Amino acid sequence: MIQRFNGHKSMKQCIGQLAVFTMAAMVGGWFTAFPQGGATEAMAKPTSGQPDSRSTITSSTTPSVYLPQAPVLMQGVVAPLNSLRLMKRALAKAGDASALVNLPLLAILNEPLKTTGLGPIQIGMTLDDLEEIGLTPIPLEGSGDGVCQYYRIKGNSEPIGLMAIGGRILRIDVWPGSIIETRSGAKIGSTEAELVRLYRNQLEATANPVTLGKTIVFTPRDPGEDLFRLVFETDDRGEVVQYRAGQFPSVTWPGGCL
Repeated sequence: MIQRFNGHKSMKQCIGQLAVFTMAAMVGGWFTAFPQGGATEAMAKPTSGQPDSRSTITSSTTPSVYLPQAPVLMQGVVAPLNSLRLMKRALAKAGDASALVNLPLLAILNEPLKTTGLGPIQIGMTLDDLEEIGLTPIPLEGSGDGVCQYYRIKGNSEPIGLMAIGGRILRIDVWPGSIIETRSGAKIGSTEAELVRLYRNQLEATANPVTLGKTIVFTPRDPGEDLFRLVFETDDRGEVVQYRAGQFPSVTWPGGCL
């Protein structure tokens, strides 16, 4: 891909044009998809309980109509955003990423989502900790009640949200349009069959009345990770539409902070 450009200067000019187009499409506001529903607890508390280790994914009997949670605006900006992110990655491999994005932001793009965090963002760290490593959290309007609040990272175009309770990050949500994958390779668009192949009998599934698909929870067995989960939400076609990682039980709240 890099060979098609006449040097890094031309690539940066192209990225700049993509950025202008993307920002024009985003004038209406930050485009994120928040799940519906409500949290059942005010604060996240660790628990030693674990769901049944058997995979309970079954055929859905709900109506085959899915109403996307992401705004229509998302469809118009996903393509240029993906192009922009992929070009940044190409520059990083070419050894000239510093002119475009600092290292913590680049790590968000290049690192997989784990049950315990994403690149430099670790579950359990505070908002002040983020500032210290060069990441600036910005509250997402209407996404919380003050005690529990969602944040995005300044300068990061990836559609992800950080859920913080009492100023401490307890979960990371990956929304439609993201190209971030889990350590095992699951991502937006993965099928339920692929999740079973990747995580085998460490899954538990329940019906999801919002997406008309399922909520599928992966519980890790590695020492020190038993308090964390990966949670995937699929639609009526059996495809992942959004997913998240974080500390139990807050990571399982269907409505996030709302």
